[in-house]
Amino acid sequence: MAYPHSTHTTMRGLTYSYIHIPPRVPNTQYILFLHGFPSTSHDWRHQVAFFVAKGYGILAPNLLGFGETSKPSELEMYRGEDMARDIVEIIALEGVEVVVGVAHDWGSFLLSRLANYYPERFSAYAFIDHGYIAPGRSLTTAVIEKVNSSMQADLGFSIFGYFLFFNEEDAPKLLDEHSESVESLYFTTNNEIKKKYKGAPGGLRTWLTEGKTVDLPGYLTSEVKFETVTHGAFKLAYMKQDHKHYQHAFSVEKGGYAAAANWYRASLHNINEEDEKKIPTSARTLTHPTLLIASTGYFITVTINYPEQMRPLVPDLRVENVDGGHWLQLEKADEVNRILEEFMEEKRLV
Repeated sequence: MAYPHSTHTTMRGLTYSYIHIPPRVPNTQYILFLHGFPSTSHDWRHQVAFFVAKGYGILAPNLLGFGETSKPSELEMYRGEDMARDIVEIIALEGVEVVVGVAHDWGSFLLSRLANYYPERFSAYAFIDHGYIAPGRSLTTAVIEKVNSSMQADLGFSIFGYFLFFNEEDAPKLLDEHSESVESLYFTTNNEIKKKYKGAPGGLRTWLTEGKTVDLPGYLTSEVKFETVTHGAFKLAYMKQDHKHYQHAFSVEKGGYAAAANWYRASLHNINEEDEKKIPTSARTLTHPTLLIASTGYFITVTINYPEQMRPLVPDLRVENVDGGHWLQLEKADEVNRILEEFMEEKRLV
C-alpha cells in the first residue's frame, strides 16, 4: 500500500510502523484498525480506502512482530498490557484523544486489553469474526486440549489443533519454508480443508511438511491493479497485488513468521495471567457501544457463540451476522464497511 506510513519508537524501545491519515474535517472521528495473523495493516486496505473517502482519520499499525514493526524474539515482549501501552503511545503521539477501535483475529485480543486498560481512549469498539476476550480467558495449552476434546466428542472435529503447532520448536522453520502453504491454508474458504488441517491436532504440520496448497480465494488478487483515493493534500494509490505483498511481508529476509508466532505462544504459555488478575472487576465490562460482525461461515466461529459469551460483560452490544468466512473485511468488504459506518453514525460517533 502507498498510504503514508509513520514510525514511532516506544518507551520499550520498539519501533512501530503505522498508517496515519488525519481526518478531512477537524474533530472528525479517528478509527484504529488492529489486524491479526498472518496479516499486516494491508488487510485493512478496503476499510482504509472507504473511510478515508468519507473523511475519517485513520490509524492502522503493523502490530508487534509483523510488517515493518519490530520483531522481538522474547516471548515476554508480547504481554497484552505492554502492547496496549505501545498503541496508546502512538495514539497520544498523533494528538488523538479518542478512537473507534476495529479489530480482527489477534487484533481482537489487543483491542480487548486496550478496552480494559485504557477505556478513556475509546468511544466504541468493533470486533470482526472474533469477539471480546475477557481477562483470564487465555487459550492455554490445557484449555485448547479441553476444547478440542469436547468439540471432537460433540461435533466430530477439533477446532484449535493448529494452536498447539506454534509451540513446537521447529514451527517457525516449517512456516518459513512453506510460506505459500501457510497463505493458502489460512485464507482458503474451504471449511473441510480447515477442519482437517487447522482444526485437527497435527493437521497444520502435515499440511506444511507435504507442501500442500489450494487456490487463493477470489477476494485476494494476484494481478497488478492501482486504485487511487484523493484525500486533502494526499493523493493515495495502492497496488492490489495481495499475494506478492503477503510473500514479501513474511519472507525470511523480513524475519519470517517466528516473531508473529509469539502471539500464539504467549496465549499457550499464559504469560498474561498475573497482569490480568490485577484488572479491576469494573474494568472487565465494556462501557462503550460495541459491535460484533460475526461470520456465519467459518468453522470455528460457528461453533462458538460469541454474542452469548460477550453479553454479560458488554451491555451495549450490537451483533451483525455476515455470510462469509474468517476474513470478512476482505471477502465482504462492502458489507463490512456499510455496517461499520451505520454503527458509528447510529451511535453518534462522528
